[in-house]
Amino acid sequence: MNHVEILPPHPLRADYTRHLPAGSAEDLFQRRLEPQNFNGRYLDHLVKVLEQALDRDPQDGRSAYMLAFCLLQNSADRAAVYRANALLDRTRADGSTTRTPGAERLRALTTSIISRMERPLPGIRPIAYRVNWSINNRCPMACRGCYNPFAADQISAETAYEIIDRLVAHGTTDVVVSGGDPLLWPPVFDVVDRMRAAGLRVALDTTGYTLDTGKIDRLKNSLDSIRLPLDGSTPDIQRAFRRNNDPDLVSRLQGSLRLCDDAGFHAVRVHTVVSKQNVDDLPAIAEKIFGHQSVKQWVLFQWWGRRAARHLVKEMAVSREEVLQAVTALKADYPGKEIHFAAAEERELVNFFIQSSGQVVTMASGHAEEFIVGALPTGDLADIVTSPILDFSAIHCGLPVSVPQG
Repeated sequence: MNHVEILPPHPLRADYTRHLPAGSAEDLFQRRLEPQNFNGRYLDHLVKVLEQALDRDPQDGRSAYMLAFCLLQNSADRAAVYRANALLDRTRADGSTTRTPGAERLRALTTSIISRMERPLPGIRPIAYRVNWSINNRCPMACRGCYNPFAADQISAETAYEIIDRLVAHGTTDVVVSGGDPLLWPPVFDVVDRMRAAGLRVALDTTGYTLDTGKIDRLKNSLDSIRLPLDGSTPDIQRAFRRNNDPDLVSRLQGSLRLCDDAGFHAVRVHTVVSKQNVDDLPAIAEKIFGHQSVKQWVLFQWWGRRAARHLVKEMAVSREEVLQAVTALKADYPGKEIHFAAAEERELVNFFIQSSGQVVTMASGHAEEFIVGALPTGDLADIVTSPILDFSAIHCGLPVSVPQG
C-alpha cells in the first residue's frame, strides 16, 4: 500500500510575513499555531512579550490586538475575556478605535462570548456530553486547507485510559475518535474497546484509507458508527481537496464503503467537504454513496478556510447559500435518505476537541481562531468545561454519535 503517514506539516503559509526578525513579537505571533507552539507554555511567553511591547507604547494598536488574541487563546477565564475586550476597544491618542486587520472580527467574537457569560441560557449545563478526540496526530492525507490543530505530542494508551475514566466520571456519553487518522495508531482498537466497556457511545472518524476486513471486524462490535469520507466521484475532483500520493485514492475510499457493506456494519456516516471544486459533482457523489447499504447518513461540510492562504480561499471557498441550494436539491432527489448540511459559521465554538497531546481546544469560524480551553489528564475537567469560550448551547445541538439503524 502506497501511503504517507505524517504529522501534517505547518510550514510558513503564503500569507506569512517572511521578513520579520526571528523572535520578534510579530514573528512569534504568526507562528503560534504551529504544532510545536500551540500550547500554554508558548502562549504564556508570547503574552509576556506583548505585555512588554504595550508597556513601551500603550497606544500600539497592533500589540493590543495580538495580546487580546493570545489572552483568548490561552485557557481564558472570565477576567481574560473582559481584558481582551478592553484591549480591542482601546483608543488611540487621536481618539479613533484600534484599526488593525482582524480586530473587528475578534471584537465581534469577544462580544458574543461576553453575551453568553452575562446571560447564560437556563437549563444549559456545562457538561461535555459529546467530545471529539483527535487521538492520533498522524494522517495519510494532505487536505487542502486542513484546519486541524494538530499537536506535536502523542499520549500513550495508558494516558488515554485515564482520560476515558475521567470523561465517564464527568458525565460524557458520546466520543468521536478521530485524528489525523486513528487507524494509524496501533492502540486505537484497545482504546475503543475500553470506551465501549465504560459505557460510552463511540464513533470512529477515519479517512478509511487503511481500513481492511480485519480492522472492520475488530471494531464493528465496539462502534456505534464509523465516519468515512468521499469528496469526489473522479480522481481529479477528489484530489482537489483530499490528497495523497496514491493514484488509486478514489477506489480506496469507495472500497472502504464496500468493506462496511460486506461486514454487515450498517452504521456509516459519509462526510463530504464541499468546495468550489466539487459542488457541481455532488449528484454524482450521491449516486456512489447511496449505492451502499451500509450508509445511513450523509453530512456535507462547507469548506472551511480557517488556516488557508488567501489564494487557496479564492480557489476553494463556496458560499453557504450555494451549498444549501445543492443540499436542498439532493434532499429532493433522495427523500428517504438522511442528509445534513454543516455550514462553517454553525461549527463555531461547538467542538470539545481533545488533541493527541491531551490538550483541549475549540475553534471559531474565523482565520487562526483556535482556542485552548484546558488540558487532560492534568487539568480539572470540571474547570475546563466552565471555559467562557465554549458555547454549550450549540454543542448540545449537534448530531448524536449513533446513526439510525434499519
